[in-house]
Amino acid sequence: MALTTPPLGYPVPTARHAVSVQLPTWSDMCDFAAGDPRVKSAQRTGYPRSFLHKDVVEVSNAILRRFHSNDSVLVYLSAASASACRTAMEKNGDKAAASQIVIRVIEANINSVDQADLAGSLVYLHAVFFPKTLSPEALTFWRLTGLGISSRLAEACLKYLGSVREAWMPGTMTAQLAPTKSGTVSRNRVCTRIVDLLQRAPLDPQAVEGLTADDVYLYQTGMAAIYHVHQLLLAWRGTESVVFGFPYELTLKLLEEYGPRTRFYGFGTEEEIDDLEAYLALEAKEDRTVQAVWCECPSNPLLRTPNYARLRRLADQYGFAIVVDETIGSFANVDMFGVADIVVTSLTKSFNGFADVMAGSIILNPSKPYYQDLKKLMSLNYASEIYDGDIAQLELNSRSFLARATKINTSASSLVDHLYAQSKAPNSSITAVYYPTVCWSTENYRAQMRHNTPEFNPGYGGLFTLEFDTVAASEAFFNALNVHKGPSLGAQVTLAQPYVQTVFSKEKPWAAKYGLRETIVRISVGLENQEELLKAFQVAVYEADKIKLSPLRSNL
Repeated sequence: MALTTPPLGYPVPTARHAVSVQLPTWSDMCDFAAGDPRVKSAQRTGYPRSFLHKDVVEVSNAILRRFHSNDSVLVYLSAASASACRTAMEKNGDKAAASQIVIRVIEANINSVDQADLAGSLVYLHAVFFPKTLSPEALTFWRLTGLGISSRLAEACLKYLGSVREAWMPGTMTAQLAPTKSGTVSRNRVCTRIVDLLQRAPLDPQAVEGLTADDVYLYQTGMAAIYHVHQLLLAWRGTESVVFGFPYELTLKLLEEYGPRTRFYGFGTEEEIDDLEAYLALEAKEDRTVQAVWCECPSNPLLRTPNYARLRRLADQYGFAIVVDETIGSFANVDMFGVADIVVTSLTKSFNGFADVMAGSIILNPSKPYYQDLKKLMSLNYASEIYDGDIAQLELNSRSFLARATKINTSASSLVDHLYAQSKAPNSSITAVYYPTVCWSTENYRAQMRHNTPEFNPGYGGLFTLEFDTVAASEAFFNALNVHKGPSLGAQVTLAQPYVQTVFSKEKPWAAKYGLRETIVRISVGLENQEELLKAFQVAVYEADKIKLSPLRSNL
């Protein structure tokens, strides 16, 4: 079922590498989450970690044909990523099937991003062949870690896979792509841009004065960055992790899956900091400590911010690292360098801004006590796995980051002000609005906001969540809302997602314990005209309110 009119403003990205999905109706998205063949067979693309891009599939099929294999295959750029995939299947899958896993190194040529740079460059693809019965375990690893090849790299590889050959490489080889001048320039520009953003209007200038581009590490996805932070911490300390506040769902699942242990405080309140402090004191008596506390600023999807000043004091007292994912707040709005040992970001989102590149970053904080230890480990293990074509597009798109952030901040705050006021009306179907300005943790967020400058005034980001009184009202709102529908955030188009229905379709009671009800709709605001957006939301809320005022209809 399609919308009768096209969604507002910018069109859905038509690039082969777009990461958003247009599934216009509530039932379509719920059916997709439940694995309904009707929707899966109709869907042409989706978020790349959850839905294999057709070019990635074609690369896999070409490799299978080349080796006359009846197995399945997933493709990675590094031996380490391929080996980690095999280990995950061996751990979680059938042991007899796992004994048949084979990793082959495939050599091919691809065009350089800059034709004046090199006529072409070698690429080594690490292909993991496995029995089809291990597909659930293999695809879970692909989705959780984000380590697979990108669709843009797959597209480049497809031109040459007819003549690929199996290559021998020393096990110590870490370079997967021959270096190109253009790729190096783009990487340096992105890393320098991130440093410039972190040093712009800081809360504490001393915290960022020693930061350089060498402290920024780029990865092929945001989840790949999170995965590598976790691996870094395990190599450093190898003890328990703490997740404080309800995070992006895959962050928690990744930490739990790749252990050893994860302790979860799902509300992020002052009372939970009290509980954490008591736990740390008990652990200290046994001469133990956690390796890290993971947080977001603000959290996804309820936009809450913990008391970072208290958490930092605990980190200093008990000797652990703080990892902050600031993807939602973004480099533009919040400054986490006063509290975080490591800042991790999904560059796929607002930094890129156009839903056509996947990327992530890790930033080590030189002003924090464990910097030298972590830096040494990173220098031993880091190998870039982000394709030149992806980094070139990321560099281009991110040039407009602050200008886009200004518009998105303004539009989102305006929409929230209107919808929050509307939620107070006696017959409103909206029962709650989640956004940093209308949250119990507002002051915690404001404590992390950057200073105003002539070029940019920090705001509260482009993500907010609406909660309705019934599923029927949520569905009516969602179906009537004339914007794009799908996952991801930070794009040039506004995206709406029935968050619990799609993300926690099999875990609704568990999510509800932490305040995530099946009646919520998450909104990521884009660059459309602000007045047109407001009108679209007014129409959709009107349809939801009609459900509330029609008890008979809501029970149908």
